Amino acid sequence: MCGIFGFAGFEHPDLLRRMADVLRHRGPDGEGFFRHGRFAMGMRRLSIIDLEGGGQPIYDEAHNLAVCFNGEIYNYVELKRELEEKGHRFRTHADTEVIVHAYEQWGEECLQRFNGMFAFALYDKAREELFVARDRAGQKPLYYLHEGGRFLFASEIKAILECDAVERRPNVAAIDGYLALRYVPQPETLFDGIRVLPAGHWLKLRVRGNELTTGRYWDVPLVDPRGKAGGDAEQLEAFEALFLDAVRLTLRSDVPVGAYLSGGIDSSLVVAAMTRFSDKIETFSIGFRSPIDETHEAAALAEKLGTRHHEIHLRPEHFRELPKAIWHLERPIGDALILAYYELARETSKHLKVVLSGEGADESYAGYSFHKIIQWTERYRTLVPRGLHRALAVPAVDALPVAWLDKLFVYPAYLGERGKAKTVDYLRRYHERDLAQNYVALKALWDEDERRELYAPALRAQVGDAWLQRARGEGGSFLDRLLKLQFDDWLQDNLLLRQDKSTMAHSLELRCPFLDHRVIEQAFRLPDRAKVRGLRDKWIERALGRKWLPPENVKRSKNPFYLPLEYFHEHSEIRELIRWTLDAERVAKRGWFDPAYVRRLVEQMETGEFLYLKQVVSLVILELWYAIFIDGQRLW
Repeated sequence: MCGIFGFAGFEHPDLLRRMADVLRHRGPDGEGFFRHGRFAMGMRRLSIIDLEGGGQPIYDEAHNLAVCFNGEIYNYVELKRELEEKGHRFRTHADTEVIVHAYEQWGEECLQRFNGMFAFALYDKAREELFVARDRAGQKPLYYLHEGGRFLFASEIKAILECDAVERRPNVAAIDGYLALRYVPQPETLFDGIRVLPAGHWLKLRVRGNELTTGRYWDVPLVDPRGKAGGDAEQLEAFEALFLDAVRLTLRSDVPVGAYLSGGIDSSLVVAAMTRFSDKIETFSIGFRSPIDETHEAAALAEKLGTRHHEIHLRPEHFRELPKAIWHLERPIGDALILAYYELARETSKHLKVVLSGEGADESYAGYSFHKIIQWTERYRTLVPRGLHRALAVPAVDALPVAWLDKLFVYPAYLGERGKAKTVDYLRRYHERDLAQNYVALKALWDEDERRELYAPALRAQVGDAWLQRARGEGGSFLDRLLKLQFDDWLQDNLLLRQDKSTMAHSLELRCPFLDHRVIEQAFRLPDRAKVRGLRDKWIERALGRKWLPPENVKRSKNPFYLPLEYFHEHSEIRELIRWTLDAERVAKRGWFDPAYVRRLVEQMETGEFLYLKQVVSLVILELWYAIFIDGQRLW
């Protein structure tokens, strides 16, 4: 694990040094540099495998190919054996060296053989060509800028910004997507000109000529439902065997490996699988010392599984760290939970260098409540004509008291009149939208009308809606197409982003067995009933849990994970942060939003309605991002 960076097409005497320094947190154990003509690259190393001999860059036998690598190739042992049989000679025991020899042997097709999480840059001196690639699920980040004859890339945007010629400009057109989804969908970022290399993609740059091409080598498979076969027992047996092997591979390390444990089915299965390979496991969970705190459930399971468990509790004073957490995050996520992940990683890093997590399971096995909502609504649409739906169903929901809808709301908070209005609008327009549009409509924090009211006239003329365009998956069941949208969107641009940046901020490596590409591909070959059966989600996970876990952990539904509302109402430091960032004078000076609208929004937050609070938090985080990265303020 490390941070990688580099540039081509120009010369800069100290840029590599500056890029390395700003990424020190990603790799405090060492560094390495490579230069060839008008190309240069480097890395910061967090040593996990081959602690003494795994320094980078690593070369092939002829010293023609050089690689800088961030991540892990979990099946490096098997690949090394195969390559040695083909005559390749290895000088280290590091997984990094496998990349060089695999590329030498198979070219771009080597990507199909890697099982891991990675972003690497491989340079061919003879051809003066750079080859960059990211893992299938997008666990390891890679950003690049290509303009004016210059090319820069890095694991984090802040390294690209170290170049004096790169102007810090906000990508104003992307603000619309951020406010709707709470994050900017790839390949865009909020930095003008800086893009994301998407998951499962590669990039080639011919340094002489400055020619750049990109391509995709993997995508989530959508399988015709009629071709899905096998009974429950057969499917469960295959899932158990493959999941155990995925955990076995992610445990490969020359340092101890622990796990995040929430008590939910995903992380519980990960830890239960780990106990089959080790009897010395440390687990970590975070809570809030409030009625919604579930750390006691994680602690109870840890005791039954025999792990050494650690509880971390987020306190209001931790909000002082929010600006620094945003600096590490770079691509803002409009959710205060980023702070919880940041503090969990900080405390975990005091004990370990590597942890496993249950990320990715919800997106493969339909673990979110809105999966069922959209699926039920779609079934309803096929049965009820549009006219009858508008004449009866929508008015019926509109007539329900808000208190009744609050009881159906999965958060212990008030859905409120505004939330009810959004629900009615979603149902009213459902027949007019396709799957991707309904997915966005159900998830949107601000609907289109709200965003237009919020924007100042100057911003209203600049924002774009390209983010609304979602790839429409071909084939597969309705549920699988929905899960693919979630996999390509929420998982990569929100969950994996905040996990990578929060852990690497503290030199901690996070691994996700559910994101083994074999596990993902198997999940999308399963019939819908192996995921959602009746009112129950994650059927196949729970079936495995009945073999491995206590009954109470299997039966437990997925609970929302969010900061308690009382944090925002009862603690002066948090209220002062909101007041400072959304001050009318500051909002007017920024010129993006209508100060009167923002003032009313903050006042409405005081009613306790969940939606208003989430909207206020998204604006606070956006303003802090601008102050830190565009204005250049150091707020910590």
